[in-house]
Amino acid sequence: MSTRNRRRHPARGAIFHDPTGRRWRWTRAVVLALVLLVAAMAALAWPHATRSPAQARASSSALQISPETVGKPPVVGSGPLLRILAVRAGVGYDPFSGAQVRALSAAEKTRLGRGRWVVDQYGYPAVRSHIMALTFDDGPDPAWTPQLLNLLSREHVRATFFLIGRNASKFPDLVHREVREGHAIANHTLSHPDLSRGDAAAEKHQLVSTDRILRAIAGRAANYYRPPYSGTDVDSILHNVPTILRAQRLGYVTANYDFDTDDWQYEAWKTKVGAIPLPVMDGRNQTVLLHDAGGNRELTLQYLPRLIRTARAHGYTFQTLPQAAPTLRDVTLTPSLSDRLTLAAAQAAYVWPKTLLNYLFILAMITFVGGGIMNVSLACWRRWRYRDGRPVESAGLPVSVVIAAYNEQDVIGRTLEALAASRYLNLELLVVDDGSTDGTAAAVYALAARDSRIRLIQQPNSGKSTALNRAFGQARGDIVVTLDADTIVTPDTVPNLIRPFVGDPRLAAVAGVVKVGNQRNLVTRWQALEYLMQIGVDRAASDALGAIMVVPGACAAWRRTAVLRAGGYSPNTLAEDADLCLTLQREGYRVTQADDAYAYTEAPETVRALLKQRLRWTFGNYQALWKHRGMMFRPRYGWLGMFLMPLATFSIVVPLVCLPFVYLITFFAVRAQGFGVLLPWALLFGGIQLVVAAVGVALMKEKPAHLLMVPVHRLVYDPMRAYLLYRSVLAVLSGRLVGWNKLDRTGSVAAPARQAELEPA
Repeated sequence: MSTRNRRRHPARGAIFHDPTGRRWRWTRAVVLALVLLVAAMAALAWPHATRSPAQARASSSALQISPETVGKPPVVGSGPLLRILAVRAGVGYDPFSGAQVRALSAAEKTRLGRGRWVVDQYGYPAVRSHIMALTFDDGPDPAWTPQLLNLLSREHVRATFFLIGRNASKFPDLVHREVREGHAIANHTLSHPDLSRGDAAAEKHQLVSTDRILRAIAGRAANYYRPPYSGTDVDSILHNVPTILRAQRLGYVTANYDFDTDDWQYEAWKTKVGAIPLPVMDGRNQTVLLHDAGGNRELTLQYLPRLIRTARAHGYTFQTLPQAAPTLRDVTLTPSLSDRLTLAAAQAAYVWPKTLLNYLFILAMITFVGGGIMNVSLACWRRWRYRDGRPVESAGLPVSVVIAAYNEQDVIGRTLEALAASRYLNLELLVVDDGSTDGTAAAVYALAARDSRIRLIQQPNSGKSTALNRAFGQARGDIVVTLDADTIVTPDTVPNLIRPFVGDPRLAAVAGVVKVGNQRNLVTRWQALEYLMQIGVDRAASDALGAIMVVPGACAAWRRTAVLRAGGYSPNTLAEDADLCLTLQREGYRVTQADDAYAYTEAPETVRALLKQRLRWTFGNYQALWKHRGMMFRPRYGWLGMFLMPLATFSIVVPLVCLPFVYLITFFAVRAQGFGVLLPWALLFGGIQLVVAAVGVALMKEKPAHLLMVPVHRLVYDPMRAYLLYRSVLAVLSGRLVGWNKLDRTGSVAAPARQAELEPA
């Protein structure tokens, strides 16, 4: 419809229309206020949340020392901890605070030569020996950490757990248990990256975030951490010099180990075989590296009792790392607001998406899988129950066939010729020309000259609802059949639409079966399958419950007195047929579907045309649902009010809120694991859809070749539905009028005779 005509009729589709623009202004103002509020809160919280709590306790300075300045210094000393020292006159100093740390031995000075820097290993007390610190990396893990804690409890051994912040935010109860049972917890970064390949900002984020997460969960602060991918050999230590230097500036001590069990290689990766080796127990203090996450830890569980028994037999005692290295601090504190906000942010990133995805999966199983099975069962039961094959007298009830036409010169002739061949003879063919600017009227007059049943009413362009109301007012039949101007019917369509009215005065409307008559490309074949599923299964199931929500104007029959009593078609929605269908049921009338009343329509042949048509349908259905919202949860309206209409509302609200999260989670899952992660769900939902489509094809007596479109259907339907959802909601909020978006006709619908050849016997 032209822009000029839309301006002449501002009431058309008036539900949600806000000509003042006030709603859109308020919407934008509220959104802008929320964005500014969030931005202001983030700006205030960011400096506090990103400041290192360990640096606040340390004597830090703004001094920047690059790893290039330090270079590859000699590694001196012994112990489980690492630090960078600046050397002046044989004395090592903290390069950031300037505090004197220790004097180098003669051998260490010789190794240093003319250099200015050393990597210092330290931590164990010089006067004690036979100390063993068991340390576990990469946890907590819900499967293995509890079993390790149970084993350590039985052996009365306390250990140190280097926790990944992401895992800690997922399983805070395990962190609480570790602290409660006397174990030490420490920092193993947020997501286990190789920090030597990162920059200062990335390392700060990894360490500070995890520190704050542990403080928020356990009320404990540890000033030490272990970098992922560390090692005890000189090359590995020097490889981590940038990491050690940056952590030291932030106030964190880098922890290392003395013996790597490589337990992960024996089980998870199977790159080593045989028994996990024991450390050399010669009385020297030992920090042992194991893992409680990252794969199958069964061999670690078997190894620990052997390690503990052997170590005790050699006189070793077990301590946490802070006990074994007294320079470390493990402070009890009250979490700050920044700590709690960091934990909340981590859980929002790592916990909530999975939780949301789990709930959405359950919801999808209930709605899609459960709904599909329910609809198929109801549709099949309805077909088994439906045995009404009574013939209808060709000269029985007077029937008027009504067509509202606007610029339909290319298709109106074929539509009227098909109607003229109907086996139902007591017909009036009434065409309302709604201000066409082409040869529509001339085409109708030419046919009317040969068939006296054809009558033409001309009016200025006023919209489809006005044209139909005028037709209902002047129709002579007790039953009015509405068709679109491009709809081609079979000789049996009208008799089959009329049959259900016989003997049922409370029946107000009968929906016909609309099929795609121009299956010429992928777009139209996709729609053909969609029509079969929605009409043959979904609407049939709704009919079994007495709860049809839409009677399509493209092929339907109406009791004229019921429609007039209900006030006719409303111009306030773009889905006048859905609006009238709900109005009639609100007035206490019944609605049903005639499965053998076929009509063939011209579907959009391009994606652009399809989106324009579906936007009108979607927006119009939202208007009708909102207009009749008072029917929801009212037992008097049966399944329609108590189930179908709430379900339709639910299918709008839930995707509106959740779809962005679903697509975001899917994106990250595919990026991390590849498209294979989607395969099981694609097979599950694709299988359910194949069953629904197969039932629809069988019930609608169509060729099985339609099933070839099943793999394509979901790929098109889900993105299109998301687009239409947000586009329609945006139109609601903006308050603007949505245009009719009339489809340009091509006259490509196959004739009923040709369709009869295509249909299976």
